[in-house]
Amino acid sequence: MKIWIVSDGEPLPVDNENVRLRRMGNLASILSERGHEVLWFSSNFEHYNKIFRTETDAVFPINKNYKIVLLATKGYKRNVSLARLLHFKLFAKKFATIAKELSKPDVILTTMAPIQASREVEKFATEYKVPFVVDIRDLWPEIYYEVTPKISHPLIKILVENNIKTLKQILQKSTGIVGVTAKFLEYGLNVADMKRRYTDSVFHTAYPDIIKKDKCLTDDWNNNGLEDGDFVVTFVGNFGKQFDLETVFKAIDLIDEKKIKFVLCGVGEKYDYYVQKYKNNDHVILPGWVGKNEIVSLLKRSSVGVAPYIDSINFRLNMPNKFGEYLAASLPVLVGVSGMMEEMLNENNNGYHYSNEYELKDKILKLYNDERLLKDMSSASRNLYINQFNVGTVYTQFAKYLENIGMR
Repeated sequence: MKIWIVSDGEPLPVDNENVRLRRMGNLASILSERGHEVLWFSSNFEHYNKIFRTETDAVFPINKNYKIVLLATKGYKRNVSLARLLHFKLFAKKFATIAKELSKPDVILTTMAPIQASREVEKFATEYKVPFVVDIRDLWPEIYYEVTPKISHPLIKILVENNIKTLKQILQKSTGIVGVTAKFLEYGLNVADMKRRYTDSVFHTAYPDIIKKDKCLTDDWNNNGLEDGDFVVTFVGNFGKQFDLETVFKAIDLIDEKKIKFVLCGVGEKYDYYVQKYKNNDHVILPGWVGKNEIVSLLKRSSVGVAPYIDSINFRLNMPNKFGEYLAASLPVLVGVSGMMEEMLNENNNGYHYSNEYELKDKILKLYNDERLLKDMSSASRNLYINQFNVGTVYTQFAKYLENIGMR
């Protein structure tokens, strides 16, 4: 079966050997392993590090039946900017041109965002009678209100309303809608003004099993300040606007336990400020950007994972990357936003929600001082991961779903 994936912004297997693949990357690998001919359309611009993978359009074979098509754009410096909108527009235009030159696929999977690209997928699929599925993992365009200044909202409202109209048409013409949570699927169905069809489904954002990773994996964290026996509180992400790291650092300042170490990985806004502030604090480790292998070795020796997402509808209704990644390492999770993550933690007794630095401090100390509680919550995270967030289980089901769509 020929399967196209149209998704921009994720890390790609061509980026480097130490890349952490995300939703589409893991799914593409499984589809390929199941014998399908996979073609993944992405851009030549690497979102996280803001660098270009190539100077022109390019095709990279991953294996005999899996290729990545890089469409050249002009990139952008800021995530919320006119340049990024132009990037999306050019990416979508190039896909529309190239798609017509290729033999048509049996099914197309497109992420809802960028809407410009999913719109071109809808037009192509309608013209050539190809079933297509829309994957919803961000609440665009509603999230525009949360990432832009209030003074700009009258103009943003026009953009959002236009995008909603386009999105409604895309979803109504889709063969199926997939959400990373039931709430995300519900959002899509509400926009489309449709009842749920048998082809609409939910597949969580899943992760490879960290616990079963190579035990011989190099671990250099002792050289970065960790010691055997440390109680390690870990954050793996970036110092961007989607995370409330200020509350985390305030909690750190309230804790005075020699064996508790805080490792916050990533770069971005205020990173240099925090490096300077904590340069003489042996309990705070700020390594900057770290690769997949370093993250795996860190998570395997961590005690708790912190997911300090901001209070946004995009995160209240979501169970995003950090959540599944910490579960894959059997870590109790501390989340800074109410909603679906908090509900799942309460249902499974594998972590806590916190509202401020004092609550975060108390939860960390509670786990530090109660070894039995820590062990029980770690075990609960492990069970939740195996049942609902294991990459092999979840994305094999996703692959079978696409196979059924392609055979309609």
